[in-house]
Amino acid sequence: MPLVRIRCRLLHLQLLLLLLSSAVTGNSGDEGALLAFKAKISHHFGVLDSWNQSASHCNWEGVTCSKRHPSRVVALDLSAQGLTGTIFPAIGNLTFLLSVNLSTNALQGEIPPSIGSLRRLQRIDLSENMLTSVIPSNISLREMYIFSNKGLQGSIPAEIGNMPSLSVLMLFNCSITGTMPPSLGNISRLTKLSLSMDYPYLAVLQLSINNLSGSLPPSLLSNGPTYRLSIYLSVYKDSLFLVNRTVVTQCSLQFLESFPYSSTVFFP
Repeated sequence: MPLVRIRCRLLHLQLLLLLLSSAVTGNSGDEGALLAFKAKISHHFGVLDSWNQSASHCNWEGVTCSKRHPSRVVALDLSAQGLTGTIFPAIGNLTFLLSVNLSTNALQGEIPPSIGSLRRLQRIDLSENMLTSVIPSNISLREMYIFSNKGLQGSIPAEIGNMPSLSVLMLFNCSITGTMPPSLGNISRLTKLSLSMDYPYLAVLQLSINNLSGSLPPSLLSNGPTYRLSIYLSVYKDSLFLVNRTVVTQCSLQFLESFPYSSTVFFP
């Protein structure tokens, strides 16, 4: 009988250790990802000084954890903190992330494709940095702000059309080339497209400071004869063709502007 009790107690102890081990692993997963991110930041004006193991990572500057799932990071906001360095791919291990804001810093390098593994991510703001390479094609978001990254090249990924919930897409003032993918016509919930189709909520279309060419998709401006749409074609060195005069008239355009240093707006 005493032997049976000893075995039961040992079993309970093993289960308790297993539970504790799982909890620690979950914590170190997010904490480890944040520390790996910090390791690639070469300068931060002290904002990351709190990022050490003397306190819970949920209390670190710019980090917000879930109330429902304690220790899981749901938001990272380090905007305008003077960060220099690169975005480490380990950010893709923060699988509970809903929002990332690293805007207005001096971050360099590529936008890590590992961000595409963040299936809960709804909003990303990497604007006004020094990022290079291309826009990842494997992400799905509601709001994407990547404007004012002069080194960002390549074309607009056609896969963006597979984001049915996308409402904001801000890509102006980069070095994007190529044509506007027809798949943009699949995104009916867009409210801001800075670079709708039947975009019933679209109020602003900005295509400024890129190197886009080709025609606007026919459905881009077919949002009804009574809707007011502001179109800004302050497009540095761009050659964009509006579909035809009839569509423009039907849209009751409020503004159709061509700012200094922009090319001619053509009406086929």
